[in-house]
Amino acid sequence: MKHTRQILVLTILLALCSSAFCQTKDVKDMIVKPRKKQTPAFYFKAYYLSPSYDLLNSINTDINQGKAFGILSHTNIGFSYRIPIYRSFYIQPEALYCLNTNWEDAYLNRDSFFPRMTYAFNNRLNSQFDFPIHIGLRWCPSKLFAARVYAGPIFQFTLAQGNFKFTPGYFLSMGVGLDLLNFLCLDAGYRVGMYNLTIYENTARYFLALSIKL
Repeated sequence: MKHTRQILVLTILLALCSSAFCQTKDVKDMIVKPRKKQTPAFYFKAYYLSPSYDLLNSINTDINQGKAFGILSHTNIGFSYRIPIYRSFYIQPEALYCLNTNWEDAYLNRDSFFPRMTYAFNNRLNSQFDFPIHIGLRWCPSKLFAARVYAGPIFQFTLAQGNFKFTPGYFLSMGVGLDLLNFLCLDAGYRVGMYNLTIYENTARYFLALSIKL
């Protein structure tokens, strides 16, 4: 009987500690685990890559010079496929396409959007393909929206005169995103050219992207 009080106190302490531990574990599970299980998704994507380090000035210049045509002159289009890999983590390979052409010449020689795009395509210097592979973390606190952070390499190929050529090195891309109504995705980020672990000078650019779920 003389040890009953000590045993009771020890039992209460253990119970309190176990309760606190369980609550902490539950909170962690709520944070890490998405409320709704991720599913694979296919997207159409438009990816605006700033032609200079100054993103806002680049957008204003494109709008003032050519409005929608000016914006599209620095926009890649393509597709992405988001694949869940573990809880809130995902991997997202993409394939993006853009023209290397004389956009100013196309703007001056045609007087409306579609003829300008046709002229730009027909007089292209080459075609460029970007293949990003992003690894990200997605947090979905509500059915209305989800937030993402991600990073990964971008490999680049050029198609000229029927021949593919691999661009030496790669680009390192980092970004944040917002998924709205499980349909529309907005992204903003930063990318820089690299070779092994060396950064190429004057390759840092910002990007904005809009994706629509298919």
